[in-house]
Amino acid sequence: MKRLLCLAALCALIPCPVIAEEIPEIWQTVAEKTDFRATSNYAETMDFLRRVESHAPKTIRVTSFGETAEGRPLPLVIVSSDGAFTPAAAKATGKPIVLLQSGIHAGEIDGKDASLMLLREIALGHRPDLAEAAVTLFVPIYNLDGHERISPYNRPNQNGPVEGMGFRATTSGLNLNRDFLRLASPEARALARLIADWRPHLHVDNHVTNGSDHAWVLTWMVAEAPRLDPAVDAWIAEHVPPVLAATAEAGHPNGPYLALIDWDDPSKGIDWTEIQLPRYSTGFFPLINRPSILIEMHAHKPYRDRVLANRDFMDALIVETGRSGPALVAAVEAAEARTRALGGPDADPSVVVVRWRGVDTDDTFTWPAYRTTTETSVVSGGPRTLYHRDEIVPSEVPFRHVAEPDVALSRPRGYIVHAGWPQLAEVVEAHHLVTRRLTEPIELEVETIRVAEPVFAEESFQGTVMVTDFVTTRQTETRRIPAGSLWIPADQPDFAVAVQLFEPEAPDSLLRWGEMSSIFEMKTYIGLDRLEEVAGEMLEDDAVRAQWEAALEDPDFAADWRARYDWWYRRTPYWDEQVGLLPIYRVLHAPLPTKGR
Repeated sequence: MKRLLCLAALCALIPCPVIAEEIPEIWQTVAEKTDFRATSNYAETMDFLRRVESHAPKTIRVTSFGETAEGRPLPLVIVSSDGAFTPAAAKATGKPIVLLQSGIHAGEIDGKDASLMLLREIALGHRPDLAEAAVTLFVPIYNLDGHERISPYNRPNQNGPVEGMGFRATTSGLNLNRDFLRLASPEARALARLIADWRPHLHVDNHVTNGSDHAWVLTWMVAEAPRLDPAVDAWIAEHVPPVLAATAEAGHPNGPYLALIDWDDPSKGIDWTEIQLPRYSTGFFPLINRPSILIEMHAHKPYRDRVLANRDFMDALIVETGRSGPALVAAVEAAEARTRALGGPDADPSVVVVRWRGVDTDDTFTWPAYRTTTETSVVSGGPRTLYHRDEIVPSEVPFRHVAEPDVALSRPRGYIVHAGWPQLAEVVEAHHLVTRRLTEPIELEVETIRVAEPVFAEESFQGTVMVTDFVTTRQTETRRIPAGSLWIPADQPDFAVAVQLFEPEAPDSLLRWGEMSSIFEMKTYIGLDRLEEVAGEMLEDDAVRAQWEAALEDPDFAADWRARYDWWYRRTPYWDEQVGLLPIYRVLHAPLPTKGR
């Protein structure tokens, strides 16, 4: 990481202008035709893509990888000098497979126009090196329904395209950049299928950001070891710095993504650790042993500058990936093999990291921030930071990017999803994990997880009410597992996805997303008359009487009829033992067979 930071500081202020070549009008994008005042709509984008495909059919294939919620085909452009237009053919080339994704927030559409420009250069034969370097998958518009909701008022803090851009969320209000793990949207499930089929070795997620002002036009972020496999992390540390240097040499100042710790005091530095949850691309792809590079163009820079910088970064990345393709492929394969081995039936005990936390270090970076002053905000009444672009004031600021395990648990041999929970099984299967349905019931020793004292969010998020806190207890039990239950073994390369879905303490677990909240609800009750009789009988036991008298010493408890009712009800044989019991069982010893489905 220090090597990347040094290069970012070195290249931050290179003021090299970018000179565009004369391009025939038929090959100009809508952005270029309008002097970057506009971006193409879906029909215009597809027309351009079909044109490049027809000009280079042996190198470029335009297809789709699914449909949006409104039924629009999600475009996928495959570039391969070998004509490797299927996952099997791509794998057979031995080349790295690179996935370049744009428009997850459809107003942040720089990456789409940058991709169209690259595809044109490939189609016209100007850049055969880009086609030869890798098998490259372009997803030019991910949030396609939001993309068609074009308005000049969608991004008030963004400098163009002034004639309009798409909307941040989908039609139903989902933010696709919060949906990599949960897969609540058809778009996210389609992308999960694409990832499972193609198994890309490298992912890029193109965005645009605002919130601070500075000289950089492009900022970046990538997860590091130990979140990311060490071999894959080593490839990133060696090969991303030349890409950043090439981008800067092309005239595009760049540096690390500015996730400010305090938006009103930039001198406190940035913190990457809280924006790498599995809901985001940068947190999800490390779960499947892949690096994901987050690109955040600077919203205050002109649209032309942003698109050209985005284009030149992707250009340099494809070329560098081609130069070091075998090393990247080998690193990913080694990472997958390690994950399989750790989950194997004869593997030594190990742990899985359920949640990470940031670590304070002495790391800093040089930020080419504009001069700032502070005034009182009319809107909030609090302090407001003003940036003055007449002067750059480089400063060394703290950089929090190192993570360490916060919660780690023993690695199970696999998970069982109890039959009768299709919403959970559907997420597992949408991630295309290896699974098997039990065809008959079995008795098995498992670790159960019970959750109590849930705290729910005060407002909805992504269309659901999240569970923000709870208390867990775990114990080993022999349970009867019904037929139809789903077995997910640990000896598979994407097992960390299952860990994040099912361990309740994980930051984006399905429990936290509210997908299991019915376990907190009592579905049956006991009448007070009958409970009074049972309680009277139980009080004849001296131990029960002592426990009850101790409980009554708490005046809040003694005054709370519902707490008193629950205290007795839970101790009767009538209590439903499934209240609070997760329908997920951890198998700690002999795994189930993995053949079949």
